[in-house]
Amino acid sequence: MPTTTAPANPVQQACRATATPELLADLLSTARRALRTGEQHAPFIAAACSVLQQRCGRSLPARPFNQEDPAHQLVVQVITSGGVMAVSAETIREAMVPTLHAQMWAREQAPHAGRTVSSHEEVLNGLGTRVFPGPGIPTGRAMTVLYEEDALLGRLLAALASGEDVDALVEEITAAAI
Repeated sequence: MPTTTAPANPVQQACRATATPELLADLLSTARRALRTGEQHAPFIAAACSVLQQRCGRSLPARPFNQEDPAHQLVVQVITSGGVMAVSAETIREAMVPTLHAQMWAREQAPHAGRTVSSHEEVLNGLGTRVFPGPGIPTGRAMTVLYEEDALLGRLLAALASGEDVDALVEEITAAAI
């Protein structure tokens, strides 16, 4: 039986075909525009970051994951897709439901024990991920970028989102890119 492969993502292909300096410049301008105008550019931002992160090299995080927990499964998908992934806000919220329900149940069982229920963002942050542009998860089914906070391109997205100067990170990415 012949095997077939899924067609490559055209956005990812275009990013791979673009030289690092141009791809980085496109990423920066697109991410800044997304922050300023709220435009939806998650597929391009995720693809560009993934390609750039691959060019820079990356070490995979050494932390345990609960393969039964949908939140952990989502983070594993982010890690295996290059440390950044375009995903719908609805998918993120659905992945957090078991964790949030467990926290709510624990609080109901011992209402005076000081137990709290985390926000979606707190659950994601506890798993080493963030949402771009963040800090909150968009409403509805809007696409957003979920990324590893410790990865080089994750640090760039976090710096852009917080309005920090990114010149040093741009230099580091440019120097590290193969």
